[in-house]
Amino acid sequence: MKIFSYRYLPLNIYVGYSGFVLLSLIAGPIKYKDLNYSVLASFLFGLVFLFVLGYFFGARGDYRKFSIYDRSISYQRIIRIFQILLIFGVFSSIVQWVSFFISGGELSLSDIGGNYVKGYDGYERGQAVVDFIYVANIFSQAVVALVLLFSFYYFKVMGGLAKISFLFVLATYLLINVVGTGKQKYLGDFVVFSTFCMLINFASEGRRFRLRTLGVAVAALCVVFLLFIEILRQRYLAAGIGLDNIYEKVHPLISWDESSIVFGLIGSDYALALGIFLGYFSNGLYGLYLSLTLPFEWSYFVGNSYSLGRIVEIFLSSDGFILENTYPYRVGETYGWGFDKWHSMFAWLASDITFVGVLLLSPLFAFVYARLWLQAIKATNPFSGPLFIYLSLGLVFSYANNQIMHGLSGVIVLMTLVGGWLFSRNLPCIKLLECERSRCCEVIE
Repeated sequence: MKIFSYRYLPLNIYVGYSGFVLLSLIAGPIKYKDLNYSVLASFLFGLVFLFVLGYFFGARGDYRKFSIYDRSISYQRIIRIFQILLIFGVFSSIVQWVSFFISGGELSLSDIGGNYVKGYDGYERGQAVVDFIYVANIFSQAVVALVLLFSFYYFKVMGGLAKISFLFVLATYLLINVVGTGKQKYLGDFVVFSTFCMLINFASEGRRFRLRTLGVAVAALCVVFLLFIEILRQRYLAAGIGLDNIYEKVHPLISWDESSIVFGLIGSDYALALGIFLGYFSNGLYGLYLSLTLPFEWSYFVGNSYSLGRIVEIFLSSDGFILENTYPYRVGETYGWGFDKWHSMFAWLASDITFVGVLLLSPLFAFVYARLWLQAIKATNPFSGPLFIYLSLGLVFSYANNQIMHGLSGVIVLMTLVGGWLFSRNLPCIKLLECERSRCCEVIE
């Protein structure tokens, strides 16, 4: 068994990333009040260990590289659905540009932080008006996300017009949301989508990792890292927050270790931004630890998503019936670490199935995740690639928050991909080879 091979690449990434998250918690400048590292580490080690076991079982079976023609067969199977999504995605992007400029939006790389602060001026969580525009925006976000996922995976076999349309949607996604409003989430989505799609392509082609490839990857990682730090620096500068007044703004359960190596390496503005950035990986773990100290209260299998829980509460005309049973809400009531702070995805899931249930779910999810990875490489199911990429996004953010299920648009995307994957017949590899030999499916010109 070659552990360092394409078969186990997603597993290696997840284990390595988990180590980085723990390192950020231990060595980062942000410290958390009364955090019991042994309790948190015990749960996380058990979670990762069970994930590894599940992945090993799921990754068994035939594995070999496939040509681009195999993916074109899958593309043909969903091309009509994709074309409809792409049309709506382009239309949605045009509407976003019109709305952006009508509202006085500006695209300025030097004022990203200011745009972010202005966008959240007067914002109150849970106070949005549910009207046609609000609902349309949710479905618009879901459609755009699906367009991006399918386009990244099928880009090599898409036609010229489809590629141009996708690039327009992608440019809109990044320019308006990142530059225009200063939201890093969308940059993070782009990085995860493009990275995992690239890994699928490398595995499909059986490409070897050479020093040049690794050098380009490291350089790209550094550029993305600097972008995140610069956006954070501008955001906190625009909000008037710096190391000199951070204790006036910081949560009472948080303290800053001024002896941290971060503050000795770079200037104060960038040190604060770097500390906040590392805190993104550890904030959710603190919420997870606090959740581990509380007893279980069932949230009726809909407490895993804030938006889904709110929808059920609105439908039942019973505010708090679902969400007040969740671990994140009760942590806020008990310790003061409320909904406005980050809580790991595992705390949200445990609200429905307990923390023991989360541990038992880990190997089952890992098994499916490994199967999806192999299917994405072989292109045996047209939804396997996009679903694998989307679940990878959820794994990357799992320690920080419930990224793919927090918003209703994310729930719609997940349900669409899972439903499509379940109801799409897996095309056997031998059938793919027969189709290639008979030229029954060609790359879209």
